[in-house]
Amino acid sequence: MHIRLAVILLLAGAAHAAAAEDESPRAVGLAAGLGFAFPDRQYGQDGRGTGAYAEAEYIFRLAHWFTPRLYGGVLLAPPESNCGAGVVPCDVSARILFAGGKLRLMAPIPYVGPFIELGFGASAGRISTRNGQRVDVTGKGLMYHVPVALGLALGGRHQFEVALQYLFHPEQQQVCGAAALGVTLDL
Repeated sequence: MHIRLAVILLLAGAAHAAAAEDESPRAVGLAAGLGFAFPDRQYGQDGRGTGAYAEAEYIFRLAHWFTPRLYGGVLLAPPESNCGAGVVPCDVSARILFAGGKLRLMAPIPYVGPFIELGFGASAGRISTRNGQRVDVTGKGLMYHVPVALGLALGGRHQFEVALQYLFHPEQQQVCGAAALGVTLDL
C-alpha cells in the first residue's frame, strides 16, 4: 500500500514538473513577517528582540526543484526586557540590512512543496547580545551570517510560501530571523 502511494506521488510530481516547464527562467520573490532576534542557545542565554522582517530575492530557475537565489532585506528587532530577574544589562536586538546568496531544494510535490535553503551572506548594522555578566557581544558594521530556511511552497506553481527564515551570526552569538509569508512573481 505504501509503495503504491509513493509511486502515485512521484508520478504526480513528475507531471507537475513537466507542467512547470513554461515558467520563466527568472523570478522575484517577496517575503515579509514577524522578525526576531535571540541568543545562540548553546550558551544558555535568555532574552529576545521582536519586530519586523522584509526580504526580496532574485531567483534563477535552473530546475523547478533547485533554485539559486540572490537575496537582500532588512530586520528590525528592538530588545524586550526578559533576560530574568535582576539581569542587567539585557539587550538582545538586531537592526540590520542583509544580503547574500542561497540555494533552495524543494520536493517536487504538487501544490505543497516542502523546501530547505542554505547559503552565505553579510549583514550591516548593529546586533547586540548582552545578558548580564554571562554574555556581552555587540557587533557593528559588516558581519557575516549563514542563512537557513525551512518552509512550504504552496499553489499550483508553488508561487506562495510560508517559511521560517534564520540568519545565524556566529561571532555575535545570535540568531536573527522571521516567520514569513511570501509570493513569487515571474519576470
